Amino acid sequence: MSFALMQKLSAWHVSRQSVKRAWSEWDFLVLDIETSGLDPKQDHIVSFGWVCIHKGVIELDTARHIVLDSAQIGDSVGIHMITDSDVQQQGKKQESVLRYLRHLLRERVLVMHHAPMELGFLKQAWQTEALPTFSANWLDTLAIERTKANRSQQPIQDGGFRLGVCRERYGLAEYQGHDALTDALATAELLLAQIAYQGRNCRLHDLNQMGGGRVRFTTR
Repeated sequence: MSFALMQKLSAWHVSRQSVKRAWSEWDFLVLDIETSGLDPKQDHIVSFGWVCIHKGVIELDTARHIVLDSAQIGDSVGIHMITDSDVQQQGKKQESVLRYLRHLLRERVLVMHHAPMELGFLKQAWQTEALPTFSANWLDTLAIERTKANRSQQPIQDGGFRLGVCRERYGLAEYQGHDALTDALATAELLLAQIAYQGRNCRLHDLNQMGGGRVRFTTR
């Protein structure tokens, strides 16, 4: 049996076993990215915010808010509340931040609210920095909420899947958006509320079925 085939069989076995694991046996990294616009090919990342969940608990000592030294603020200062001075004094290189993020994601599930947006910018940044290929499991709290609404045949009005509105449905407190770390914390709380709604027997596999998958970051 070839080495490549053995690797595939091993990965399949691990995947099959992981289906049985409760969600709380997994570690999560909840990420939010603030950007200069909506198009990954034309716009750029301004800042990252993330926090980790371990054994079902948000670990506040893991919370990070990182501004990039390449961020072009301009008129977006009123949105992100980040100034040119912040960029000059606190800015980090995008490549370094991505390498750190890759390290943290080796044993964690990536969580976002509206994954297509975040993943689009991450993929573009990965290509720009020519980093080694890397794969990660992900969950999208927006997609999970949409699946829940569809299953219950609950009509949701336009804008009803925004982060703040989703939080309202679970009785979570209001928050000030457009800060990457605040949004990451808000998303982490939303994920835990969604899991509680699913019940104590919820598995990562169940969450994946509602709104998740696996992404591959490459240089191509």
